[in-house]
Amino acid sequence: MNNLIRKLLIFKLILFFSMPILAFSSSSFLISQSAFKNHDYPLALSSFTNKNVNLSTTKLLDKAISAVIIEDIDLAQKIATEILILDDWNQEAYMVKLVYLYVSKKFNKIKEINTKLKDKNDLVEFIFFNNNELKDKKLISKSLVDIVVSSFSNADQNSLNYNFLLFYTSLAKIIDTTNDRATLIKGELFQNIKKPKVAEETFLKIEPASTYYLEAQRSLAINYSNFLSYDDAQKKIKKLLLNNNNNYELKKILADFYRVEKKFELAISLYDEMINQKVDDLWNIFYRRGICYERLGNWDKAEKDFITSLDIKPDSANVLNYLAYGWVEREIRLDQSLQMLEAAYQSNPDSYYIIDSLAWAHFKHNNLEEAARLMEIVIDMAPGEAISLDHLGDIYYAMNRKREAVHFWQQALELAEPEDEIDEDVQSKLNKFNAG
Repeated sequence: MNNLIRKLLIFKLILFFSMPILAFSSSSFLISQSAFKNHDYPLALSSFTNKNVNLSTTKLLDKAISAVIIEDIDLAQKIATEILILDDWNQEAYMVKLVYLYVSKKFNKIKEINTKLKDKNDLVEFIFFNNNELKDKKLISKSLVDIVVSSFSNADQNSLNYNFLLFYTSLAKIIDTTNDRATLIKGELFQNIKKPKVAEETFLKIEPASTYYLEAQRSLAINYSNFLSYDDAQKKIKKLLLNNNNNYELKKILADFYRVEKKFELAISLYDEMINQKVDDLWNIFYRRGICYERLGNWDKAEKDFITSLDIKPDSANVLNYLAYGWVEREIRLDQSLQMLEAAYQSNPDSYYIIDSLAWAHFKHNNLEEAARLMEIVIDMAPGEAISLDHLGDIYYAMNRKREAVHFWQQALELAEPEDEIDEDVQSKLNKFNAG
């Protein structure tokens, strides 16, 4: 296991820092961002012909990666051959060549090529070989997926090269067409790059007999909730629910969809059903139902649900925050609220929502210096958060820093969304100040 972890850390460097490794030189990070900005791989191939020998290695590699992602290994191999004429040890082209040889059952050719290499490559060794013996297709496919999963989980999400991740995931699928884990991950990658139609088509390839079927159905439901209109998403998610025996996780996705869409009564009816099922995450369902009650203005029921949630799971930072903030806003149980928010902050110190609540609790306790310090941290973390800007304005006003207060109230008014529900209050404060 330690050896595997060590190798996967090596691959992290390979994938994200584009370091040359042994005899290979990787061109992956020279891929033109503009060529792939829309991740439309069929279109990227549309103008390519085998006679395009004047294309640069980088442009050819764009085409090879696109061909792999649409799972046309024959075309990918032809393009890779052109690349290898220009660059003997281009890593991705070489990987395509090895996969092509494998699916063509030319196993001895792979062994022969590997034997002739002067320097062994850790990546190739990990994917294709085990103690110098060629792996079977399932193990090779699994190794390719392991590289993608390790790279995805260890990288800054903003720096991910999705072309590269889809390339390796697709190679895994080409090697072993039964690898539904690769199919699921491929669909999720397309979902992440906002290609919902392609993601849907990918998830639908996973058959009901697969161990990944329900997970694919859940990913489909999330895909619909994120990218379709309300009516279409509701219709499709409800159909998934019907076709999957009222599956609990699918029901949760539908309930959460209703909550996000502010259909709170519909969400509550589903959360009621889920609470009666008494599953392991009961604390979470009480919390979510409590949010719905709070948004409907029924604080008594919301408070009861939050307290019940904490009775089941006392250390939930989000529930502590939501309940304590509700009390602070109503100026009740202020001492208990402050203690709860301190606990929530210790549990999750990077949440600006919790820091905002803690700052507001200090404000209500008249601890103005500490309230200002904490709220300034929030503004640094989330400069466009209108409610926090409004809060900081209130804190500064109480500290007699009135011009600064007006500045932040004005910013809050400019940035407020309708769901923030602060426009009238902020405008009223500005009018009073101007009148004074």
